[in-house]
Amino acid sequence: MGKRRKKRRKSERSFLHLLIFMFFMLIFYAVKLMPAAAYPFISRLLGLLAFHTMRSSKRLVMRNLDIAYGESMGRSEKTLICKNLFASIVLNFCETVQIVKISTEKLVGMSVIEGEENLYAAMKQARGVVGISSHMGNFPRFQAVLVKKGFPVNFFSRPPSGVYLARFFRKLFGSVSIPLIYLNDKGKAIKEAQEWISGKGILCFYVDQHSGNGVEVDFFNRKVFSPVGAATFARKYDCPVIGLFTYRLADGRHKIIIEGPYPAQRTDNPSEDIRINTAFFMTRVEHYVRECPGQWYSWMHKRFPSKLKRKK
Repeated sequence: MGKRRKKRRKSERSFLHLLIFMFFMLIFYAVKLMPAAAYPFISRLLGLLAFHTMRSSKRLVMRNLDIAYGESMGRSEKTLICKNLFASIVLNFCETVQIVKISTEKLVGMSVIEGEENLYAAMKQARGVVGISSHMGNFPRFQAVLVKKGFPVNFFSRPPSGVYLARFFRKLFGSVSIPLIYLNDKGKAIKEAQEWISGKGILCFYVDQHSGNGVEVDFFNRKVFSPVGAATFARKYDCPVIGLFTYRLADGRHKIIIEGPYPAQRTDNPSEDIRINTAFFMTRVEHYVRECPGQWYSWMHKRFPSKLKRKK
């Protein structure tokens, strides 16, 4: 009976994933056929709908904003940030779909890059480069821009649940030659990352979300756990570290800021070095979140757990 039940549940999950995939494909091709001029209107409309219907997500965003800003920010301003966040998510999706139907010249031309010389300076050291970034702005699009500019850059990515969607996104990003290291197989991901950094490539980490296996650092005057992958790789391979941040400008273009190479602590105490360097990375994330709070999507995650519990 147990095996039959497990088999039935597996079939039910597979069918559900198929339905979700079919619904997603309808949306994908509708957006693909839609003119870009319609993206802002559709995003505001659907974002407002999501704000009023996705109550649990809305509560989480507002809770995180309350924790981060406290009484220094009024309720109306927090509500506006939440509304802008939902609209930005829809707009990001539309613009990500757009990547597959516009030329490289147009894609790059819709971005403003500041600090490109910092990336060249890091690459000149010829030891590989570690990049830190956050889930802000249209981060899939900024990955595409860096690749199309000719930089040997690779990012970690967590594929969506469901075999159909995961397979689709692999093909989608592969069709526009955007390399990604998928985290569904951690052993394989680490091996690919080691090969990439050893080949003098740029290996980028998103460092802004909670990690029970991370180190405790300050973020918005709160203690949080942050992932240590970037600091660990940089120390192990003696790589320079740069910051890669992006956000949408008022005119619709995307600004990409490249910082660094950052100064890094390197002593005889590896664990303390990793903690100090990770803490510094999070100060840079916080800086940009404060600059554009309505474009940071980790408000929708449990970035500020009520009790810090490290994974065993």
